[in-house]
Amino acid sequence: MERYRKISFWATICVALFIINFAFCILCMNKTVYEKCFDNYTGSEKDIDIPIEASGAEKSDTAYEIKLEPFEMKANFEKLSDDFKAFFKGKYELIGYELDEHNVDRLNHIKWFYRLAWIASIATLAGMIHCFIILSKRRMFMPFIYGGVLSAFFTAVNTVIFIRSDREFYSAARDMVFRENYRYFSDKDILIRILPPSYARWMAIAYLLFVAVLIVLMILIRWFILFCGRPHKF
Repeated sequence: MERYRKISFWATICVALFIINFAFCILCMNKTVYEKCFDNYTGSEKDIDIPIEASGAEKSDTAYEIKLEPFEMKANFEKLSDDFKAFFKGKYELIGYELDEHNVDRLNHIKWFYRLAWIASIATLAGMIHCFIILSKRRMFMPFIYGGVLSAFFTAVNTVIFIRSDREFYSAARDMVFRENYRYFSDKDILIRILPPSYARWMAIAYLLFVAVLIVLMILIRWFILFCGRPHKF
């Protein structure tokens, strides 16, 4: 019985880590979220020329002369998203523009977390399958629920760290989400100009919602397994 308890513990950990990492993989540079933000932004009365607030370095005069049509913004983001999600690719080839080396480094820094999240998602999914194959012999499926609860706890802890941390990346991310300020990136190319100001905020909101959906899904899976395993009355 002690063996099954240990496996149940690891199954719970795998479920929790799978949820928080898989949600990040799906929502990072997500095109659907972008399209919603883009449609709201271009449909408003705001000028399409997105304001830039750089930190540290002097603002580039040439950056402010760049004027992009809505279709250019959308097409370049789709190309950027495709290049970002290409697992082994570290270059970003936009349509008619080149990214500043500083921005390439910043994107690759975020992509490092993206790659790590995919590796963790695949590893924890394999761990889940292995654990539940063994646990199914004893019909021990509570780790689905325990893992969902643990993922909610991890998400809450990560949110507190995100809000309270003084590290540069977290500080810059807070500016993106709460102040619509993308100072983390350089203003010497079009990167900031193809991002609607509310994009980071809605990605964060979509991440939390997707985590909640995955938690509910885990609970439904556990309920479905128990329901299918009940003896039928004829």
